[in-house]
Amino acid sequence: MKMSSTKIMLSGAFALLLAAGPVRTVFAHEAECPHCGLDVVQDTAEQDNETALKYGKKRIEYRCVLCAIADGDKSYKGDLTILAPSETKGKPIEITRKDGEWSAPEGTLFLGQNVKHKYCQTGYRAFRTRSAFDAHVKKNKVILAEAKPISINELVDAAHAETAPKGHSHKEGHMDSHEGGHSHKE
Repeated sequence: MKMSSTKIMLSGAFALLLAAGPVRTVFAHEAECPHCGLDVVQDTAEQDNETALKYGKKRIEYRCVLCAIADGDKSYKGDLTILAPSETKGKPIEITRKDGEWSAPEGTLFLGQNVKHKYCQTGYRAFRTRSAFDAHVKKNKVILAEAKPISINELVDAAHAETAPKGHSHKEGHMDSHEGGHSHKE
């Protein structure tokens, strides 16, 4: 029997795959949040969840915008940018720290609802419009029942309170002093 060169090449490629052994599936962006130690919540087809901090040529992913601001203030000196997920898939809101001052685009609303940290990607977000904020709160009314929009300064204050020494460890799951608690391993 005579084999065509295409069949020979395909057979050879198949043999190489078999020789390489089992293939392990690797997910490109799976990581732990450097601030709280919980897994970074991955983006979905409908919604962005990953928050990223850009510092020079570094890009570090966080579980939520509160974690990114808190770690940015604790771990990085100088100017930086945080890309906070917004209501529009693929269009994060840029939060910047320049010369020690935090800012966000005019009209940006933040959600800073004190929630168990396993829900932080829902409780700490950025929005371009009040209607988008209200829609997110309504969609997540069980966790966000009393949510009200806050400013970038109020969000930064919450992040500073998050990192203030209180005998509380993010990775151990102790409660901080916010009303209702904010447990980092729940």
